[in-house]
Amino acid sequence: MIVLNPKNLQETNDFIIAIAADGARVEVALHGGHVCSWRGPDGVERLFMSPLNSWRSDAAIRGGIPVIFPQFASEGPLPKHGFARLSAWALLESSRQVDGSGLICLGLTDSEQTRQVFPHAFALELRITFSGQSLNTELVVKNTGSQPFEFTCALHTYLNAQVAEAALYGLKGYRYRDSVDDRSIKVAEEEVLHITEEVDRVYFAVDKPITLSSHKQSVIATQSGFADAVVWNPWENGCAKIADLKLDSYQQFVCIEAAAVEHPLQLAPNASWSGSQNLECVLAA
Repeated sequence: MIVLNPKNLQETNDFIIAIAADGARVEVALHGGHVCSWRGPDGVERLFMSPLNSWRSDAAIRGGIPVIFPQFASEGPLPKHGFARLSAWALLESSRQVDGSGLICLGLTDSEQTRQVFPHAFALELRITFSGQSLNTELVVKNTGSQPFEFTCALHTYLNAQVAEAALYGLKGYRYRDSVDDRSIKVAEEEVLHITEEVDRVYFAVDKPITLSSHKQSVIATQSGFADAVVWNPWENGCAKIADLKLDSYQQFVCIEAAAVEHPLQLAPNASWSGSQNLECVLAA
């Protein structure tokens, strides 16, 4: 494990770099508790990061795995996607497990600043376990106060993918909300989803893996605790509205997000909740 300040980052944006026994490498920014990189032993990057990131402490990081808490998107009165992705997290643990996998554990607790918009006491933990084959990200939410609270959340994962050759499997039959079509509710009918235009869908009650396949590899996304899954690609028209994405960035990623959106989660005092997303990389034969 190494902690450093890369020259292109402000000193507030410390990075943790961890290497598993098989040579896989993960980089995590304390700013936002943000997984920024996952490389296999071959050095190939599995996550997308925008080259236009400003790396300012007051700006969210574009790409990787942003932590969305305590509100998904604009689904309530709080700032879009909440404050966890803008907050300074603390390193709780960095180690190598008995099986050789790497582990990074980060924490975030309420502060005077967070209580101005979300008046509750809480503690978050983000546990990142990885090897060359898999990356597991678990979010734990604890209510450390005396009053119940509710929240929505997500792991907003950006997967490296050439969209022109990407295919998504495992979504057929699920009810979903189509934000591109006036938030209408539909049922997925396609066996394979090819992205040929803007896609912004929340699939509800997802209980099976979602596979993103290309000619070189497949990434199998499995989730636990999170009820919903989001598939997002802004296409060129969306990139034009997002300052920290290049116009052609849509060609290079697909977001598959583990999320709790449709039914906000309720936490009683001293109670906790956890949700995880596991990514398994399978190279093409």
